[in-house]
Amino acid sequence: MKIIKWKIGDTPPSIEEQLAVAIGNFDGIHKGHVKLLNECKLQAKESNLAFGVVTFDPHPRDFFNPKNPSFKLLDHEEKERLLSKLGVEFLIIIEFNEHLKNCNAEQFLSQILKQNFNVVKMFAGSNFKFGKNREGSIENTRSFANTLGLQLISIVLKQFSSLTEKDYEVISSQKIRKLIQNGQLKLANDLLGRNWSITGSVEKGKQQGREIGFPTANLSLKNFLKPPLGVYISRLKIISNQNTEITNVWLPSISNIGTRPTVSGGSINLETHIIDFKNNAETNLYGKRINVELIEFLRSEKKFNSLSELQKQIKVDTKKAFEFHKLQNKTLII
Repeated sequence: MKIIKWKIGDTPPSIEEQLAVAIGNFDGIHKGHVKLLNECKLQAKESNLAFGVVTFDPHPRDFFNPKNPSFKLLDHEEKERLLSKLGVEFLIIIEFNEHLKNCNAEQFLSQILKQNFNVVKMFAGSNFKFGKNREGSIENTRSFANTLGLQLISIVLKQFSSLTEKDYEVISSQKIRKLIQNGQLKLANDLLGRNWSITGSVEKGKQQGREIGFPTANLSLKNFLKPPLGVYISRLKIISNQNTEITNVWLPSISNIGTRPTVSGGSINLETHIIDFKNNAETNLYGKRINVELIEFLRSEKKFNSLSELQKQIKVDTKKAFEFHKLQNKTLII
């Protein structure tokens, strides 16, 4: 997959192929996104076009509301890995800045998509809006786009049976965020089409887990969405430096998301203990990129009166996680 990072004012990239692109923020790469991406991929192949994705960085939500709480479902590297797995040939990342904010819908289609990136087909969800003040839609710009030789295709968004008063709701990143924040992890994972995961490079902590017999791989949540704080049954994979391959089978684990109140912790982090895994010289995780999938919530975070009480509770939690993994046979899933 060729990755192109571009902003208004940059020299246009050299793209010889004509492109069919899916456009959006693609935070989550959920089932709705996959439907859109697969339709674009299919029609690109039928029309002998290269399959591309156009997305934006920073996310417009970050640009317009920089002080908002963290909300990301994916980091950049994991998004790129998932898009590559889906067969994307060109990933075009456009910088969202003041210039793009003030670019109207017709300029975006003609000067950016058509002239800069040789796009001849653009696929988007039926509710997609673009251009200054979100003035553009597939329907109200289709005639103009046709004069450019640019075909706009609207994809009906994938829906799911709602738990609320509505019969059906559109699968969206916003809906999945709310489910995760409300502790409805199972339904969120179903809408994603996979278990929600947190990815990043393992950081060296205070090694207090090692001192009580439960060494952990520590990740900073940074811009990730914060789920309910507490202990989760999880599983972990190590990601290669190229970020395109997984270097091992799933490792059964248990994770804590929180501030570690018993040991006077600070910021919210993720700490993952791999069950029956020796972190020796050959398998040292420090500095390595890992993928931690959250599978099931066990209990809320609490402050214990002593490290020995904490140690006893971790033993109980780990036993529950071990039995869960044994029952589900998770370690055999590659």
